[in-house]
Parts: sequence; C-alpha cells; structure tokens
Amino acid sequence: MIKYIFGFIIIIAILLVAITVGANNDQVITFNYIVAQSELQLSTLVAILFGLGLILGWLITGIFYLKLKLKNMALLRQVKRQTQQISELTTSRDKAVQ
Repeated sequence: MIKYIFGFIIIIAILLVAITVGANNDQVITFNYIVAQSELQLSTLVAILFGLGLILGWLITGIFYLKLKLKNMALLRQVKRQTQQISELTTSRDKAVQ
C-alpha cells in the first residue's frame, strides 16, 4: 500500500513540475547537440531533459536493485545449504555417539 501512495505522490510531483515549467517558459531557444541543432521552446527542452534524467535514474536504480536481489538470492541459497549440512553433521554425530 505504501508503494502505491509513494508512486502517486511522485506522479503528482512530476505533473506539478511539468505544469510549472511549461506555463512560465515559452521562449524559443536553439539547442545544439553533437550531430545537429534544433529550435525548441525552453519548457519543452526542460521537460525532455527532466524526463531523460528521470528514466536514466530509474534504470540505474533498477540495475543496482537487481544486482542486490540476485546477491540476496545467492546468499539465501548458501545459508540454506549450510544449514542442511550442519543438520546432517549433527545427526550423524548423534548416531555415532549412541
């Protein structure tokens, strides 16, 4: 439930930023990039760069989250295997003592 509320708050914040930026910046600028140039409204350029930054941030966060998830799964598998080995050793020791 918390995830949905957090996601909703993020969407509202993004919409508020987009509306605020779009309403106040109607100036046309020339944007030069590596292979060409184009003329865009300042609000459009800011929205595009904000969106690209947001997507890039989510991708990087997702990659780190996936790496941690895989590492956690491997460690849980290792703990399970070691627990099984310990229980086998203790049962074999108990049988040898009797």
